[in-house]
Order: sequence, then structure tokens, then C-alpha cells
Amino acid sequence: MNSGLSFQLPVWFLILCLALGAAYSLLLYYKDKTFDEKTAGSKIWKYAMSIFRFVAVTVLAILLLSPFIRTRNTQKFKPIVAVINDNSESVKTGLGKDTAAYQKQLRSLIDKLSDKYEVAEFSAGDQLKKGIDFSFKDKSTDLSSAIDEINDLYYNQNLGAVVIASDGIYNRGINPVYSASKAPYSIYTIALGDTTIQKDQKLANAYFNKIAYLNDQFGLRIDVEANNLSGKITKLTVQEIEAGAEGKTLQNKDITYGSDNFFQSFDFTIPANKVGIVHYRVSLNNVAGEATYKNNVRDIFVEVLDGRQKILLVANSPHPDIAAFKAAIENNKNYQLDVEYAETFSKKLNDYNLVILHQLPSANNKAVNILKDARDLKKPLLFVVGSQTSLADLQHSEGALIIKGNADRFNEVTATVAKDFSLFTLSDKTAQTIGKLPPFSCFFGDYQSNPSSKVLLHQKINSVETDFPLWLFNESGETKTGIICGEGLWRWRFYDYMLNKNQDATNELINKTVQYLSVKNDKRPFRVNLQKNVFEDNEAITFDAQLYNSNYELVNAPEVDMKIKGEDGKDLTYKFNKTENAYSLNAGFLPAGNYSYSASTKLGNNDYNAGGKFSVSPLQLEEMRTRADHQVLFQLASQHKGAMHYINDIEKIAGEIDSKNQLKPILYDTFVTESAINLKWIFFLILILISAEWFIRKFLGGY
Repeated sequence: MNSGLSFQLPVWFLILCLALGAAYSLLLYYKDKTFDEKTAGSKIWKYAMSIFRFVAVTVLAILLLSPFIRTRNTQKFKPIVAVINDNSESVKTGLGKDTAAYQKQLRSLIDKLSDKYEVAEFSAGDQLKKGIDFSFKDKSTDLSSAIDEINDLYYNQNLGAVVIASDGIYNRGINPVYSASKAPYSIYTIALGDTTIQKDQKLANAYFNKIAYLNDQFGLRIDVEANNLSGKITKLTVQEIEAGAEGKTLQNKDITYGSDNFFQSFDFTIPANKVGIVHYRVSLNNVAGEATYKNNVRDIFVEVLDGRQKILLVANSPHPDIAAFKAAIENNKNYQLDVEYAETFSKKLNDYNLVILHQLPSANNKAVNILKDARDLKKPLLFVVGSQTSLADLQHSEGALIIKGNADRFNEVTATVAKDFSLFTLSDKTAQTIGKLPPFSCFFGDYQSNPSSKVLLHQKINSVETDFPLWLFNESGETKTGIICGEGLWRWRFYDYMLNKNQDATNELINKTVQYLSVKNDKRPFRVNLQKNVFEDNEAITFDAQLYNSNYELVNAPEVDMKIKGEDGKDLTYKFNKTENAYSLNAGFLPAGNYSYSASTKLGNNDYNAGGKFSVSPLQLEEMRTRADHQVLFQLASQHKGAMHYINDIEKIAGEIDSKNQLKPILYDTFVTESAINLKWIFFLILILISAEWFIRKFLGGY
């Protein structure tokens, strides 16, 4: 820490301050002879008083120059080394008896690194987590996302090296070599697992539609892979599993492995004979001597529906947003989308559950017949407003929104999620993603929504959050209407993929919009909803619930109890958490199987109940690949000035990082400027000097 004293006025003014203090002291104690007799025996008291007065007056005079003190604080930060441990199930299988030795050696490496560096510990698997976990329970491995998160966490920080301990197997995300391509730090890898080809057979892949329709048939393709089992015979079986009963065999095929490197696909056609979530199990008969039997069985769940909803999109002209709507809607197998153009449209609306009008009515086509038929049939409408939309005709045909603007001027607006929206719930991940998406192009003007409208997204213009709606809904009688006040959905989908490596956020936003508008009004006073009916066993089961009073207003004063029952007959009990005006519940992770749930509450004298079913599918990604992939680890290390090591030489990594002598601590200087008059010790110094002088004068009888 270094400090310095500075003045706003020239430094030579200090001479005047010293002269003022000396003059005051001389006039008081040397020109005035009052104390000469009293101090005749010893001049020490007179000298002391004159010095005290000189110092006090000089300090006060200096303070009048408005001096300030500048303090410099220097902090030293060690270079950062991140250690990532692969916590997936495949690592545990590969380590076997070496697990304890590996844990000890990795801890020893971390201790050595901690002497010179700040070590950040992480576990990778389903997601990146702080701290090293040796449980090896994660159901999947996503090394690319782990590297991306490390890059984000330590952006513009002194991250010098990353150590990754893994078997190189990744079954989610992209190849980690690509994610790390621009990494500015060194990467060292610890190769775990066994790369030798073991005697094993497995169900490598299962391809099927997760949604089928009643009385239809759906295809099931199974890839079977076998190594070092030439001449062995097994049987591939497909069964339907029902709770409390033995599996019902639907089809089976005998397989003879003709070589030590066997791979073949087998196709089955399965009838969908009952509505609901149907559990199927595909299995291979075990062969003696296999490395593991876990990958011989695969459970799949198919949701059988009684019919799909038909959506009609009528557009004024071609536009990239139309393809974006089509991709998002058809991602959900519950919906069938037909795209037509207004100029040639001649179909009837009777067969459709929802009509989307893209930039209609327009100046060229007022879509009068379509709007009239939709009103007569009470069909829900979703208006997508764009540069071709006629604002006057839109406001005439739909009273949910008035836009007083200039049809030739547009704003680039981003979206913010409304806090009080209650018609449906967006996931936290989707809500966070929406705030990061690029702008929509909206008409410039004043937006006035009907008081009964519910706004999902507001417009954010530059950095100003407004009350102008971007995405809203209105319900008049039995007819629902939605309005999207701009164009640019295609950009949202591209950017969603860039951020999350998927388009789940935009898919969820569009599909929940379509679902709300297309589903007939639900007048039940108590409802419980699931985001989906089939979960993987590494996904948390989340519910939301709404309770309405006699005035059909959302309330959440009463408690809501929940029971979830598994196939074993045991009940799990929960209580819903209260949100702003509704309820939510995170039931956590549940084992694979079929479940039923029932929720109950009481409002006034009325008891309400709601229930349903869902299934948890086992995520078997880690069991599909048991052979370690050290080539990925070697590439990561060699392309980033590091090295790959095996378990028996882990300790060399610390020495290699030191020997490169590239990781240097960073010094941060912080300067704090403060007026000297605020320093308390100066006040006490002046007080002590004046008090001491006063006591001496009093002692000598000078007062």
C-alpha cells in the first residue's frame, strides 16, 4: 500500500502556512510578556506552549488548502487452474478397482497445484457443477458444454490451464475439441477407462416416434452391435410393460453374430392400440462372458394420442418467419400445420383448431372472408403483425390492441417477460433466453392494449423497458385471440440455437402459444399442469397449478397438497410453493417408471382435486459406449500446448505447468482519493495540542 499527499493549490503555499503558525506563536508567547514571570525558573513550559500553538495553527492553515490523500492498494491474484472431473457412469465402469487410487492421486495433484495457483474444482456430466464429486452417477456426458461454461466463467480472468480427467466418451453436445478450438489457455488431460475392445453386445440405438396416434402403427428401428462374440446366438425381444404384470411379448428375432465386429439394424412395426403413455422394453438375451449386461436392455415410452390438432397459417406473402413457425409447430407431433396464401386461399375453416394470420389483413388483401368465417365459427386467431399489415384494418377487425403509429416507421425492440402473466408458464431457461434474443421489427407508435388483455412479452426499446406489448392474448366470450406485434421469429430461432445448441426456447414459446389458443376453454376452478408427460430420469419433475375463485380470479391463499404414486404403490407427498398468484412444485428426480399424481386443495367450503399420469424414462446413454475414447483427450491436449497423461503419472502435470513458466500472477492497483479533512486522526491531533496548551496555561495561572 502506497499513500501520497496532494494539494489543489501550489505547494509553496505550505511556506505561508508555516509562517502563519510561527507568527501566531511568536506574537502570543514572545511579544506578550504575560508568562515571562511565571516561567522565569524554566523556559520549557513556554517553549512547549509555543510549539503546540505553532503546530495547531500550521495544521489548520494547511487544511484550508484542501489537501487530499491518494491511497494505492495493490492486490496480487494467483493464476487460475481449473480441474474438471468427469462424473459420469461410464468412468466408474472404466476405473473399476482403480477408483480409490485415482481419487487419491487427483487430490494429490490438486494439493500441489494449490501451492502456486488458485485451483477451481468442477465435476462434468449432465452439467458442469462446482466441486469434485467422485460418485460417478451422472447419466450423460457433455464435455463441450463444460468447456463453454468454463470459458464464460473465467472470461477476461487469469485462467492459465485446464485439467480434464475423463474417459473421452461424450454423448451430449458436440465434440469438445470444437468447443475448445479458441481456448487461450493450456489443456492437460487425464485418460481414464479402457480402450481395449471387450467381449460385449449392446443395443446401440433405438429410433422411434415419441408420439403415435390411436389405431395407427409406428416404426421401431433397433441397432445391435457386438464385439468378439462371433458364432454366438441371442434373441432380440420387444415387450409391452404394464404395472404389476409380466411383460407382454410383441415381437422377437433370433440373431447369430457372424463376425467379431457385428452391426445390424432390425425394424419392427408396433401397433398403437390404447391411449396414454405406453412403456415398451427392448432386450437382448445375455451371452456368457460379456463385459456388462446393462446395455442389453432399453426402455422406451411412446405417447399414444386420440388425434392431432390442425393449425392453419394463412400468409399475405412469403416470409422467413413462416418457415420458423412451421419448424416450431411441427416439432410437436400433436400439431399438423397447413400453410396457405391469402390470394389463393379457398379452404373452409371447420377442420382447423387455430388460424394464424401472418401480416393479414394487409393493404393488398383485407382477408374479409377469412375473418368473417373465423368469427362465425368462433375459431381462435393468432395475428402476426409486420410491415405488410394494415393497422387500420387490424384494429377494425380486432379490438384487443390499438397501434397509433406511422406505417412507414419501425422500431427494433427486444423482449422482456411480463411478471404477472398467468395464462401459462414458461420455463426459467426459456424466460432467460428470451431476454437475450435479437430484436423484433415493430411499428413505431403508441400501443394501447385492451384492459382485459394478458401480456406475455413487453417491448424493450434500446435499454428502456416499456409497457408496450410485444406478445399478448385476449379472450372475448368463447373466442381467444393472440397478437404478435412484430416480425423476426426466424432470427430468434437462429440465435436460440447459437446460445443453447438447440431451439427449445422458441419451440416452447410458440407451442405454448398454440396450445393455449387452440385448446377449448378450461373452466375448471383447479388445474394442475405438467410441461410434458415423459421425462428422462436426470430431469426434475415440475408442476404448476392454478386455483380460481367464484369470480374466476386467480387466488393462491389455500395450501395445495400433492401425492405421487409409483409402480411400487408407495406415495410421495409434497406441498406446492406459492408464486405471485398461482402455485409451482419441483418434485425432483424420480426413478424410471410410470407414475400417477393427485393434487388437492380447499377453497371456502369446496374441495378440489386434480390428477394425471406421467412416466420417467431411463437415460441409458452411458451404458451404450463402454470403450474409452482417448483420441479426443489427446487432441484436446496436443492442440492447446498441453499433454495427455494416464493415472500412474498424474503428478507430472503440476511440474509441466510450472516448467512452462507462462502462468504469472496479476497485480491489481486500486487508488482511493479522500479529503484530508475527513481523517479523524488530524482532528484528534489538533484537539490534543490545543487541550495540552490550555492545561499548561491553566496550571501556570494564565487564565
